[in-house]
Amino acid sequence: MASKTMSAPAAQSERSPLLAAESATTSSRIAWDEDLESSAAAVSASEKQPAPPLASDAKTFMSAIIAFLGSGVLGFPFAFKETGLALGVVLLIVVAALTAFCMLLLIECKYKAQQRFGRPILTYGEIGRAVGGATGEWLVNTSLVTAQAGFSVAYLIFISANVHAYFEIPKRTVVLLCVPPLIAFSLLKHIRQLAFVALAADILNFTGLAVVYATDFSYMNVETMPSLRLGGVWTSIPFFFGVATYCFAGVGMALPLENAMEHKRNFRRILLQTVALIATLYGSFGVCGYLAFGDATRDVITLNIEGHGGVATIVKLCLCAGLLCACPVMLFPVFEVLQPACRVPVLAVRALTVVAVAGVAGMAPSFGHFISFIGSTCCSFLGFVLPVVFYMRLQSPGDPDKTSLARSRGVLHAITAVGMLAVVAGFYTTVSSFL
Repeated sequence: MASKTMSAPAAQSERSPLLAAESATTSSRIAWDEDLESSAAAVSASEKQPAPPLASDAKTFMSAIIAFLGSGVLGFPFAFKETGLALGVVLLIVVAALTAFCMLLLIECKYKAQQRFGRPILTYGEIGRAVGGATGEWLVNTSLVTAQAGFSVAYLIFISANVHAYFEIPKRTVVLLCVPPLIAFSLLKHIRQLAFVALAADILNFTGLAVVYATDFSYMNVETMPSLRLGGVWTSIPFFFGVATYCFAGVGMALPLENAMEHKRNFRRILLQTVALIATLYGSFGVCGYLAFGDATRDVITLNIEGHGGVATIVKLCLCAGLLCACPVMLFPVFEVLQPACRVPVLAVRALTVVAVAGVAGMAPSFGHFISFIGSTCCSFLGFVLPVVFYMRLQSPGDPDKTSLARSRGVLHAITAVGMLAVVAGFYTTVSSFL
């Protein structure tokens, strides 16, 4: 995801903030078996409180960009090396188009569910409950929590790989050293207390990414470019698809962004503009990285930037510090979902979650393969499978758009099949990497 962190001005963007919204509403959500009168009374009482100011189109656009642009882009040059330039560009466009389509589909699900059940529905989990009851909500929230924890694991893998390359400290030792500060941050009671940490993470990450982007050009060699692979390597399609899906994992942010907009009718245009811009940035970053380092491109592009001073130091320090700050922001929503389900002290739940995340990071084979796994499984399921399934389940014989849906039903089934195929391929690829 969105960055995959939450900046202070973009505190309502998804990734972590979105999941925070999902989990935070769990305790206060109106029970679905309440009668309409009590629901109406609850809504009436809430209307008496002053509503927060709605976001302008420009603010929504910036929040969406921050939510999308994250550390996963650092794996794109390696993904292009695996597939070749032409196939990589095609796959990137396909994933971007699927992401935008399914995010808009989820917005349609929200309005269809509100029309059918006659009550406000604001979160992904609530749509899941409206469509599939407790099971539907559980599927959404479990996938969101797993993906959120996966983002934190990926950050720790990145940090350990870069610190290991710089100081020659064992990777697992680096991960272990990250545990105490993460546990300390996890003691904070509210996610808003992490706003300064999230802001620092965004600034550091954007600085590091900008420097990497500029550095790629200094490494480009015109003489070696003809040897670069332009055609496609078909066996690498699942890997690239997973990386791209991980980077575009923003389906969850669609609802909070649209809910917070002043002019909701403009959401479609803003979303399409955002996805187009992010796809262009991702594509150019990946292509430039591959052009700079060719077949020597590493799974984390920063490992290709040699030296222990100057630019190399700035890049690695900024990104490692930024992602370390981002980890607690990613984990906080996970805590809020797990705490009500566990009968142990809150601090124990949080500490054990941090230890579990660190343990997975210590065992993961590489940054590139791990983000591909998270993208292929959790992100594909959330982004491509559930929105389509929910949309089709919310259709009724009397819907005015029944004819148009019938024409596109084959497309909807195809998207679901692609998402499920990605999930299976992600599991298979991950198991193969451990064998």
